[in-house]
Amino acid sequence: MTGLNRKGLSLSTPPGAPRTFFFGWSIVGFTFMTQFTVGGMFYTYGVLQKPLSEALEVDRFAVSLAFSLQTLVVAVLSPWVGKLILRTPIRKVLAFGLAALLLGFVGFGQVRHLWHLYLAFGLLLAVASTLIGPLPSNAMIANWFVKRRGTALGISQLGISISGAVMVPIVSWLVETQGWRWAVTSMGLGLSAVLIPLVWKVAVFRPEDKGLLPDGQGVADSADGRIEPVSAWTFARALRDRRIWLLVAIVGPSFFGVGAVLLALHAHFTDMGLSAAQASSVVALATLMAALAKPLFGVLADVLNQRLLMAAALASQIVGLSLIVMLANPAGLMVAAFFYGLGYGAGMPMWTVFIGTLFGRAAFARVMGLMTPLTTPFTLFGFPFASLVFDATGSYQAAFVTVIVGIVLSIGAVGLLRLPEVSVARAGAPAR
Repeated sequence: MTGLNRKGLSLSTPPGAPRTFFFGWSIVGFTFMTQFTVGGMFYTYGVLQKPLSEALEVDRFAVSLAFSLQTLVVAVLSPWVGKLILRTPIRKVLAFGLAALLLGFVGFGQVRHLWHLYLAFGLLLAVASTLIGPLPSNAMIANWFVKRRGTALGISQLGISISGAVMVPIVSWLVETQGWRWAVTSMGLGLSAVLIPLVWKVAVFRPEDKGLLPDGQGVADSADGRIEPVSAWTFARALRDRRIWLLVAIVGPSFFGVGAVLLALHAHFTDMGLSAAQASSVVALATLMAALAKPLFGVLADVLNQRLLMAAALASQIVGLSLIVMLANPAGLMVAAFFYGLGYGAGMPMWTVFIGTLFGRAAFARVMGLMTPLTTPFTLFGFPFASLVFDATGSYQAAFVTVIVGIVLSIGAVGLLRLPEVSVARAGAPAR
């Protein structure tokens, strides 16, 4: 198999040559760790909220605003970072991200006033999250894989979910035994110690930079050569693109549901009369299924119709949420958690697979960066919406029904989306 790298040099794999380990899987492992790191910030903040509010002598709402601030900063920075990583060596971008990570966590452990928290967690760690998190990670995966892009993205994004299972108990134990200041400082030092050598040894943005081809062989990207140059992708251009808005409509309600449903489930179940242990078990099953869904749907996206897969994931969410609204017994709610977790866990890998299929690996980072401000409001307002509904009605049911309606509309948007024809390299996979 022959091809040309970005410098016009011939790349070839002689017929019958023995297969060697493809370096792209090292990129998958590396991005698993970067997304594990960013996921740890999300999952452990709930553990830190109470000790932070007590130490700073403020209410929990004020502490929660630091998390909202981080979300907003990431949304603002993402379009710029999507452009930056196409023009700047990826190791330099990641190095700045690691510097912000280390400085942010060390500063986090030293906060004495509320504005210190906003600076350390809301700003510095937001910069770190944008520079080392899902945007550059998914862009690298999209560059290194075409034929097995879904599989690679699913494994990489599994790091986000695994971080919750690993980091929450570790940080909880450190808070109880050493105090929250030492807990966050240790987390920053430990994660930085792991990532620094990985950035130096593993981080490579494109396979052509190592004299390789995507998937380890010459495969065509069905979107490459069919769209405008990357330089044409401005925010105004994205706002005029019908495909961008269809993708936002497809994933937005699911992202909204993570806040409006997942973060409210434990309280909802205990309000219904379940014990704290029973409620925790149901929520734990939902998060476990979400973790398993990422690699599962990633693998399936490489061999099955991607639109039908996304529709199935959305339908699974509808089934799970409908059962949550209708049922009150623990056994039935476990079934509901199975379907809901499986469905919402598929959202992120399928979103990134769609971006790669529609826009190609050359424009992937730029398009994903431009889309982030459009999807962020769904993530940002889900939990406050559920809280407002509860305050007004005494129940979360109306919030859950609202999410169901939104996901039904998402299925309609999937029906309107048109994906490029499958390339020769993917022959044998069903047409989309």
